[in-house]
Amino acid sequence: MFYLKGYSPIASAVIVEQRILAELLNSSGVVSAHLLDENGLVMQELNSGHSQNYSSIIAVMSNSEESQSVTITSQNTILIANRLEQNYLLVVRLQSSCNLGAIRKLLSKAVAELNALRQ
Repeated sequence: MFYLKGYSPIASAVIVEQRILAELLNSSGVVSAHLLDENGLVMQELNSGHSQNYSSIIAVMSNSEESQSVTITSQNTILIANRLEQNYLLVVRLQSSCNLGAIRKLLSKAVAELNALRQ
């Protein structure tokens, strides 16, 4: 469990999750970042201008148990879903012109930090 002096463990975990998503969102090319629980419900969401349906990406992740990450590309956007501990998902929406390599490095760091919170 993650503890900060003067904060309850649950509140501090939420703050850390928000900080991690904010770091992703501050990266060039990242449009939105979402943290989904094991049921596909949005726990944290930053900078989503519209409602997003995650059923397709959840279905892809559930049918590919061995995959830790799935990328879905379209003409206008890129979605990347990363599997976290306890069947949580980190989903980011990117501009199609983004630097995918740099964002994947940031996602790797974010996944490690979010998994550390779940232990």
